[in-house]
Amino acid sequence: MESQTDTNNQFKRLDCDTDLLLIEKDTFTVGRFKELLRIELQRIFSTRCLPDGQSEGKSVIYLCDKLLSGLKIGALNLSIRDMRCIFPREGINCQLLEIGSQGWQKGRIRMEMCIPNYHQSLILEFCPDEPTTP
Repeated sequence: MESQTDTNNQFKRLDCDTDLLLIEKDTFTVGRFKELLRIELQRIFSTRCLPDGQSEGKSVIYLCDKLLSGLKIGALNLSIRDMRCIFPREGINCQLLEIGSQGWQKGRIRMEMCIPNYHQSLILEFCPDEPTTP
């Protein structure tokens, strides 16, 4: 597993798609878990928001982009394309089995993505409960 460390929480990027994750009662490869997350995010972001009485709405991502596209403070101009989401921030309990390791490692996993390019920017990060020695 190659890693980039978040020095505040010791979260490391999971780059090996064949490592295994155990979350609750379900087991996934890292690659399959990312694929399932992308599918669910696509479903959420393509959902149409329908105000009462209207038959056609806009997607969630479209509405967020419109909401933030005009955010200006002095010379600063922000849009949703500048946003990075990490969720859940503290991570969720899981276990990781890295290929070639001696066993399952308990810890927390969290997801990171940029909006609206979540399908290209989805990253999984893992923080072990006990620090690993180099």
